[in-house]
Amino acid sequence: MKKSAANTDQMTQEMYRLLKIFGSISIGLVLLLSFFNEYRADNSGEEAEFTVSDAGLIYFKNIRKIDYRTAHLPEAMIERYTHEDFDPDSTKSGIQLDLIVQKNNRTAVPFVLSKGKLATNAPVLLRAHQGLKTIADSLRIHSGDRQTHLKAAKKLYQWLLADMASIEAKTEKGWIPVFEDPKARKAFIQTFKDYEKITSSK
Repeated sequence: MKKSAANTDQMTQEMYRLLKIFGSISIGLVLLLSFFNEYRADNSGEEAEFTVSDAGLIYFKNIRKIDYRTAHLPEAMIERYTHEDFDPDSTKSGIQLDLIVQKNNRTAVPFVLSKGKLATNAPVLLRAHQGLKTIADSLRIHSGDRQTHLKAAKKLYQWLLADMASIEAKTEKGWIPVFEDPKARKAFIQTFKDYEKITSSK
């Protein structure tokens, strides 16, 4: 029994040593790639705000990916990430932010998605309130290119950071509240932050 315990302790120590080695290598690799990304010329023709950085993608895959549901589109080499705190029920009305990563041209796009009744009510008109009646700002969400989605995502991100009193969406029957669930608010904010991290756009 003593021999078995000694062997177990030795294996534990060896595993710990290996984990420290690989952990150090990973951190060093991220720092190295980050250094080269700062000085690499952008000859891809892509818009810089959508170009994936190597260091950012490594960070996302190893640290942040665990908080996302993932859908793969192999034929288009696309990965779609949805934060786990967004309600998976697509019939419930709301606004969701997905992260679309296209591997063949190394780009990432924040994709604003309307759900439930809002999905059939395009374009979707949103308004943010600072107080009970004061309308601070408005936004129209419609299908468009990646710049359109980025602008909408940025606006909503700013509203949520500012902690507006309420955000509403217009439907055929009137205005309904969105982002009432604190989890959905945090999920939107975190997804946009991860987009910025992947693309080093901030």
